[in-house]
Amino acid sequence: MSFKIALVISHPVQHFFSMYASWAKIEGVTLKVFFASNLGAVKYLDPNFKREISWSNLYLDEFNHEFLNGDKTLQSTPALDASNLDEKLSEFKPQLLVHYGYFHQFAKHARNWAIKNKVKIAYISDAEHRQKRPLWKEVLKFPYLYFLFKKEDYFLTVGNANEAYYKFYGVSKTKMHRMMFSIDIITYDAAFANKESLRSCFRSQYNIAENEIAVSVVGKLVNWKSQDDLIKLLYNLEKTLPQKKFHLIIAGSGVMEEKWKDLANNLTHNKVHFLGFVNPSDLPKVYAASNVYIHPAKIEPHSLSISEAIYMGCPIIVANTSGSWGINDDVQEGKNGFVYHHSNIAELQQHLLDIVNTNKQETFSQYSIKISREFQQLSHNQMISNLVAQIKD
Repeated sequence: MSFKIALVISHPVQHFFSMYASWAKIEGVTLKVFFASNLGAVKYLDPNFKREISWSNLYLDEFNHEFLNGDKTLQSTPALDASNLDEKLSEFKPQLLVHYGYFHQFAKHARNWAIKNKVKIAYISDAEHRQKRPLWKEVLKFPYLYFLFKKEDYFLTVGNANEAYYKFYGVSKTKMHRMMFSIDIITYDAAFANKESLRSCFRSQYNIAENEIAVSVVGKLVNWKSQDDLIKLLYNLEKTLPQKKFHLIIAGSGVMEEKWKDLANNLTHNKVHFLGFVNPSDLPKVYAASNVYIHPAKIEPHSLSISEAIYMGCPIIVANTSGSWGINDDVQEGKNGFVYHHSNIAELQQHLLDIVNTNKQETFSQYSIKISREFQQLSHNQMISNLVAQIKD
């Protein structure tokens, strides 16, 4: 008999969908995804991107799913729920319920149904403790999460920082199953096979010569993403290394765009390329064109763009405030990248030059390729197959 998994999530989140399609193909598994809103499957206004967003690569025809609430486009607020969730879960009769965090009432509702009906529960989030938070918040949150997590059976973890977070709240290692966050491997496998052509075309389009260094960053242009630190880096490089030309590729739009364009105006030698919002299917060419991918964000639990960049073979430099680095995470210091203290431009520059002026660019690239394939295998089939086997036993 097939093992049934119900996955409950507030609304379509683009980068999970190829993973759902993969889970649906696992032999002996029947997956159904329940959404409280169709936000993302239809256009919506993202205030940080400052534009309407809709996702084209959702693979909705490749896995069983249902939009509750009459297929309405409801906003992703803490109150988001669906009154018919109990009924729909009872009809489906899952043996495992997977839910994302505790922000939405929809997730809490699903969890309560699972507890009442003695169904195993698996919890997913990208939460970590690398961001500085007020002590009073931690004091108030600790007892709530400690007891909340006691009733979860499994935690599908996405990296070292995420696992440390769960451990802090009393979750035992035996309950943790490393998943990693998925990327669209169909798109990325095709892009990787065509990497040299994508690289050449992109660099030609933006007049980036082969002997010039291109660094990139992907994300909304908002203050906490700190892309301005990379513009400051280019100014430093003009002073300290005027004989070499550096290009900064910024993919994304947002409220800080005009201010940061003004900041870049006085560069005389190095160049910043503001691409605006880039459709996810076009991002592989950005990574292909890059010598190094840098993620400078002050707040970044576990970045999708870093997972994508390592799949395309990028060496990575990441701020210490990110949740994507660790001993067996997307960024492993000295193996495929470096970690620097957030906003320390001098330290960032030292790491960048260490990569591009030595053979580290090639060795880091090869290591990124190696670990990214292992992580995506976990995400797309290995972890859930192992978990199902454990539950059946």
